[in-house]
Amino acid sequence: MIHELSEIEYKELADAAQGQTLDAILCYSVPEPCPTGFSFTDRREIFLWALKRLLNDGRIKLAKHGKFLEGSVDEQVERFRQALPKTEEEMEDGIWFFDEVCPGGAVWVLEDGSLEWT
Repeated sequence: MIHELSEIEYKELADAAQGQTLDAILCYSVPEPCPTGFSFTDRREIFLWALKRLLNDGRIKLAKHGKFLEGSVDEQVERFRQALPKTEEEMEDGIWFFDEVCPGGAVWVLEDGSLEWT
């Protein structure tokens, strides 16, 4: 089971997803080359790993209804772990991220410190 990306893959994911909604991070949560047997469970774990890394690196913040989520990075990621669907079908092609059950959305912290809400 793969739970993280290489440093190069992470940087590519972060740069490609910047300014986009969280479904982009899930979409890019696939190592290159994609290993045989790579599953949605693997992609889900990489998404959670990348979400935590983006938060810890200060690249994103999480918010819901115009307010930043409270709690530590670990607590915020755990909310996603508990709520995130277990199957790709339940993701409904990424629509889950826009549903009320999703714990929050991405607010990108730009190089100049300004915020880009998604």
